[in-house]
Amino acid sequence: MPPVSENVLRRLELPVLRRLEGLLQGDHKSPSRGDGLDLADLREYQFHDDVRRIDWNATARLGTPFVRDYIEDREIPVWFLLDMSPSMMFEGVSISKHSVLMEFTTLMCRLMLSRGNRAGAMIFSAHVDQTIPARGGRRQLLQILNSVAGHRPNQKKGQGATDLKQVLKDAAAAIRRRSLVFMVSDFISPPDWEKDLMALAMRHDVIAVRLSDLLETRMPDLGLMTFQDAESGEQLFVDTHDRHFQARFARAADAREQALRATFEKCGVDVVELATEDDVMDALVRFAAMRKHSLRRSA
Repeated sequence: MPPVSENVLRRLELPVLRRLEGLLQGDHKSPSRGDGLDLADLREYQFHDDVRRIDWNATARLGTPFVRDYIEDREIPVWFLLDMSPSMMFEGVSISKHSVLMEFTTLMCRLMLSRGNRAGAMIFSAHVDQTIPARGGRRQLLQILNSVAGHRPNQKKGQGATDLKQVLKDAAAAIRRRSLVFMVSDFISPPDWEKDLMALAMRHDVIAVRLSDLLETRMPDLGLMTFQDAESGEQLFVDTHDRHFQARFARAADAREQALRATFEKCGVDVVELATEDDVMDALVRFAAMRKHSLRRSA
């Protein structure tokens, strides 16, 4: 893919940015007075408070639960965890998931940088391949986009399916200051990463941008076909005309959908659902309106 130039950003001028700007005011959660690094006050615990803010030393001394309030940061760093595994290159009824990832990242990173936030990125395939430290400015956007466009997975011995568990651990270790984290992925990975997503979401405001393609959920009648798993390379010869096979495929896809939704809900992670046939801007406007409503309800 050729390098990204300034021309790529022309569709993101003021009219586009302003469409989202109003909806994304207060777009990260601030569960107490603020979420900065400077201590503002200690006060008695109330029912709605986050238990992670309990000051255990003060609680032990006073015999009553006390929580810490912090001075709120005016800006919050934004991180993009970007999935560049082989399954993201799948192109079914429309464009590839990778193309949707590029459009979403261009739009959201441009918006966040224009508001004074610093943005960083972690690009991963089987594991984290590249980390771009959080910085501000238009040049940072071009660096992130060009890194994604020119990405080549690290050719390590034993590299196979995407290991989201390790990716999330690496993200938790690398992102020290509380941040707004967009994890853009199809979430095709071996299981057992739920606890690591929950741990990341306890410290940061995490939004899962889940990319999908219609052909991953319903199998059309294409006759005899050979399929290859993009992550593992395993091949399978199947008769897609077989209605029983189509039904099993649909049930397995539905079960995976339900499991993913349950995981995100359990971890307290908001989700942007983006299919390859969706308009990214319209999907983001709908999500921003929903998120603003949910943040008001939880305030």
